[in-house]
Amino acid sequence: MSISRWGSRLTRLLAADSVRDKRIFLLAWPVMAEMFLQTFAQMVDMAMVGRLGQAAIAAVGLSFRPLFVGQAIFLGLGVATTAMVARFIGAKDRERAIIAAEQSMLTTSVLALALAAFGYFFARQITLFMGAEADVVDLGVSYLRGFSPGIFFLMLSTIMTAALRASGDTKTPFYAGAISNVINVAGNYVLIFGHLGFPALGVYGAAIATSFSRVVMAGILFACLLRGRSGLHLNVKGFTYLDWDIIVRLFRIGIPAALERLVQSVSMMLHLRILAVLGTTAVAVSTLSSNIEQLSFMPSIGFSVAASTLVGQSLGARKPDEAEHNGWGAMRLASMFMGFMGVLFVLIPGAFIRIYTSDPEVLGPGIAILRIVGLTQLPQAIAFVASGILRGAGDTRTVLNNSIIGNVALRLGLSYLFVIVLGWGMWSAFLAIMIDWLVRGMLLSYWVAQGKWKKTKV
Repeated sequence: MSISRWGSRLTRLLAADSVRDKRIFLLAWPVMAEMFLQTFAQMVDMAMVGRLGQAAIAAVGLSFRPLFVGQAIFLGLGVATTAMVARFIGAKDRERAIIAAEQSMLTTSVLALALAAFGYFFARQITLFMGAEADVVDLGVSYLRGFSPGIFFLMLSTIMTAALRASGDTKTPFYAGAISNVINVAGNYVLIFGHLGFPALGVYGAAIATSFSRVVMAGILFACLLRGRSGLHLNVKGFTYLDWDIIVRLFRIGIPAALERLVQSVSMMLHLRILAVLGTTAVAVSTLSSNIEQLSFMPSIGFSVAASTLVGQSLGARKPDEAEHNGWGAMRLASMFMGFMGVLFVLIPGAFIRIYTSDPEVLGPGIAILRIVGLTQLPQAIAFVASGILRGAGDTRTVLNNSIIGNVALRLGLSYLFVIVLGWGMWSAFLAIMIDWLVRGMLLSYWVAQGKWKKTKV
């Protein structure tokens, strides 16, 4: 295909379509709202923790990051659940969709229990491994031991949410998440500072509030699935046996997705480890900038989820052209949103940093870093939704390959070169992240445009 023909085709795919855009938005807005509330709760959580000082911020940032490495396998299973349930729904085989959801939850429960136990019993070793300074270690251990029990329920919620979204129900996870976040914020207020007769538990109180809120969310989602929300009427008997055909298919799709998330999680952890060489202030600035950035990319995950759901259902119904149009439409909407947020990060970064702290040691570097983060938002949006399109089709290997290139060769490789070898300072580690997303955005969008993902078997 010539460049002119390819450009003309891409222009048609990206063109606004009110019916398609409305369908995408109806799926995306509950996810966007859920992500916004989750981000807001995390911001309030971090703002409250921030009142305890830099050491408390660093303790939260360092201690739970390694658990994201273990979380990768569950996110991979979530991707596989979305791909399989969406395909079965599109093919009007609701019974197989239910079995896929049940088997994914059953597998997850065993693995999640092991991860939660690891986080609790090896909390000190994890915190020390992350390079925490002396004043941070005990705080990090305290936070991790309160945070770990909630991991089990968070992982189950991840799979249940994936199943519901794949069936086209993005509202139930939103309502469950909203209730969970309210409980989290209220619990933070009560337990961190010791209100309403409760003791002031500091960072440990923040962790307990988070864990309890996740228990509530998992309970709500499970109850809704047992009642048959969105046609996924789970049966307790479905958790008493193993369907190896479904499990093998879940892992065939889920393992590359899990490895992709593992690469991403390890990269984020080691990137923070590189910054830890520069001291507690650098870790605090990185933690705050990551929380602020969620205002942009967390809502945009809604468009990625919508793309995965619609692509999976369209391919299940054997409508590949419709899948392609839905995917590109979601990419256009996400790019508009994250591009706008990027402009705000560049123009008024101080307004966002001051939500968390007025400490001049954090404020000055934080403003500079957030401006670099702002320039990253547009390519990040493209990469997010392109990945969602491929995951929805079950083409998780392509996303994995691009993740390795971006995270290992670019993000970590360049961060080590810039910070450790050349000594350019904190800002250069975020320049490496920007280069990572620029390259990934271009590679992934090119692969989506080639269209080979439309023939992926699940």
